[in-house]
Amino acid sequence: MYSTLGLLVLTCGPVLVAFIVACILLRFAEKDASWLSFLTCVAGVAIAVSVVAVMPYDVWQALSAKDHHSHSGGSLLRNTWAATYWTTALLSYLLCPILMEFEASGNFTVAARLRTSLRRNAVFYGVYALIMVLLLIILVARGEVHGDLQSWCIAASNAWGLFVLTVLMGFGLVAVPRHFWSLSNPGLLLQDLYRNAVVKDETRLSRLFELQDAVAQARAELAAHVQLEDEGPTAATQRRAFATVSQMTDRCECLHMELSGARMPVRDKGIGGISQSPSATLALHPPPSLARFAEVHRTLKAAALEARRASCCFDSHIQRCIFFEDLEQGDHRAAVSMLGVRRATMPSQFRFFGSNNLRQSLLSFWLRHIRARALLGLGHASCILSAIVVLGQLTLFADGWHLSLLSLFFRQDYGPCLTQAFCLVPLAYMAYTAYFSIFRLKISGWYGLYGNHSTDTGSLLWCASILARLAAPLCYHFLLLIRVNGTTFQAFMGQMNMVPVLGASFNQVFPCLIALLCCCNVFNVYSRFLQFFTLGVMEFEFGEGGDGDDPLSDGKQLVDQERRRRAEECDIELNGRAPFFATAPPAG
Repeated sequence: MYSTLGLLVLTCGPVLVAFIVACILLRFAEKDASWLSFLTCVAGVAIAVSVVAVMPYDVWQALSAKDHHSHSGGSLLRNTWAATYWTTALLSYLLCPILMEFEASGNFTVAARLRTSLRRNAVFYGVYALIMVLLLIILVARGEVHGDLQSWCIAASNAWGLFVLTVLMGFGLVAVPRHFWSLSNPGLLLQDLYRNAVVKDETRLSRLFELQDAVAQARAELAAHVQLEDEGPTAATQRRAFATVSQMTDRCECLHMELSGARMPVRDKGIGGISQSPSATLALHPPPSLARFAEVHRTLKAAALEARRASCCFDSHIQRCIFFEDLEQGDHRAAVSMLGVRRATMPSQFRFFGSNNLRQSLLSFWLRHIRARALLGLGHASCILSAIVVLGQLTLFADGWHLSLLSLFFRQDYGPCLTQAFCLVPLAYMAYTAYFSIFRLKISGWYGLYGNHSTDTGSLLWCASILARLAAPLCYHFLLLIRVNGTTFQAFMGQMNMVPVLGASFNQVFPCLIALLCCCNVFNVYSRFLQFFTLGVMEFEFGEGGDGDDPLSDGKQLVDQERRRRAEECDIELNGRAPFFATAPPAG
């Protein structure tokens, strides 16, 4: 039944999604990212998007088979789900973590970096294995062990994903409507942006100081090594490590000067670029070993990445502040220019007569007459969808009566187009609330996405891993919410239902906590709740503010200073002397 359509969806769809994902990630990834890591990121994100995109087709097939009293799906779709799931598990639980530690490693050979990555990941996998062994011992003692190894792997992965989804959606189901409503009111939004500007500036300065300390520490280590007359079998390796750390130190120092806007200090260069000052000619501690060089190299890379991330966050935040200031003041021409619509951004061979003016006119009309109304409408619609989702999750455990309004749209087949549209809208909204929360989540020392080729490879791998891990649990949770049975995806994931604790009972009862978390978010205590239970490691960026006496005025003054500085840079650019919104070169 509709085998041609199914073959087209399952073959051409993922290829098209992978191409689009690759084009998008190219805008974020730093230019010297390794091809293996980048392709892994593309595969992870493309699989996550494909799983969500194919789910409506599976739902329609199940409803169509039910109405025609036939078997839903076929071997192609069943095999596709199995291959997709285990490929996702391989990428997100094995390959991505290994590549993340490989990229962060400070060692100087591929073999050494790989050994360090495997050793660091073995610690986490050992902890997970210990937890599973303890759970198995308890269940064996109670005589409740059921299912094979594959069922337990699916149940453990789904339980982890469902736990993370509960945390994310507990925030996103409330934050998304608020986000649309705040976007429709620039004046109110600016108050939060001003407060956050102070925090982001403090974070940026703190990361720059940490980078400066790391550079000073590396200079001291290198100065101690200059005294050596290296001999022996490890001499060549040490000299190579010395050269690598010396080059990395110079790049980090240049990055610090660029991000802080300071001038490059004039220093007398000695061997390997080490300043020959009186304090540097004396070794302050024993000469560093190869392991010490690797540790210094790793520290430099981490400090450089954190400084670049903080600076990118601050720059993009200031740009948002300036945009909404122009919008609030009614200067739509300036607001359009902040969106990057300039004639110089388009190659001359693709310019048409009046095309740039037409785009500016359309954007100005959108900002002036449509934008606020559209965002208000999106806010109201998302609020209704959030309420429907929360009500349905409250009664997932009930077999008879329930509060799932979404199930009313899936009592019969309405045709391939309408049925898949009914499925795609709520599923896409649930995915959006979860992924919206991911990119609003601040995790100390972890990762994020930064535009203009400023995202390091580790951040891309982390985002791809998280998106891939959450796709399958999200879709399975959605099927329970709409109460559709007979899909091939349920047939595959249903193996975990026989697993005690993590099986069917966990999937039906645990999501009820989303309602409690949404209530905490409504009363603005969710971020504090999350910080308390994670010991300050995790928090959402909404609601943060500066510690000064008047963070609102401090933030406005900071934005005014940045506006004047960028205006001066723009004047310099018009004279052909410097780029506008220049970003730091890759440092790691």
